[in-house]
Amino acid sequence: MTKETYTPLDNAPYVLFEEDGGTVVYNSAEDWNLVLRSFEIEDANARRFAVEIPGRDGVLDLSDALGGVYYENRKIVLNFACVNFVTERFHLLASIMRNALDGKVMRLTFSGDLAYFWRGRAQVDAEWGGLNYSVITVTIDAEPHKYSVISSYEPWEWSPFNFVTGVITQASDIALTGGTVTVTLPVDPARGKPTLWLNTGSAKARLSSDQKWHTLKAGANLFPEIRMSATAEVQLLLNGTGSVGVEYRVGSL
Repeated sequence: MTKETYTPLDNAPYVLFEEDGGTVVYNSAEDWNLVLRSFEIEDANARRFAVEIPGRDGVLDLSDALGGVYYENRKIVLNFACVNFVTERFHLLASIMRNALDGKVMRLTFSGDLAYFWRGRAQVDAEWGGLNYSVITVTIDAEPHKYSVISSYEPWEWSPFNFVTGVITQASDIALTGGTVTVTLPVDPARGKPTLWLNTGSAKARLSSDQKWHTLKAGANLFPEIRMSATAEVQLLLNGTGSVGVEYRVGSL
């Protein structure tokens, strides 16, 4: 099973698979010689909380009570065609893909949307139907939001930046000299919680809407009270001396 056995069409779509937290990336076309025949991303369904109240019409909708609308997981189904695969090669590839993906939490990136990745648990199904009709299906039980490939803590790259939906972020080395520095956190539909990194020195942090300061320890810091908003930019205040990084990824439906 070599790359020479299949030459993808120019600009043919492909999918990148990466184990969450891992370093190995699989390219569906280059590594597995697969043709992405079709895919479906299930619509995001809002999670509703409704309570029936005696003596009133309808129901009391409490869906926004926890600070906004939340969503259920969504299903992503990828159908890959196996072109000119003899039965032995087909079953070998199916085994290789199950070992790489099945039951694992994977990051999934489409060639047509390289600025974002989806995250969810994968399942591989293989159906042999002959040389031109065999299909391998990968189903992802995915989180409702996709996330920016490049985080605010990583060096910025113009590729794969999306000029329509992308948000430029870079906050890995914020210098503190004793005063208070304000960092603007962008609108994030996923309402992510930034990780605060104390690189050097000593510092504390809080949101401008909160009066409680949180002392940072060396390394990574995560505070439930410090989170981004789905409707507006958030002001993060940093105070101290040394260097602080703010790490987050922006989500999108």
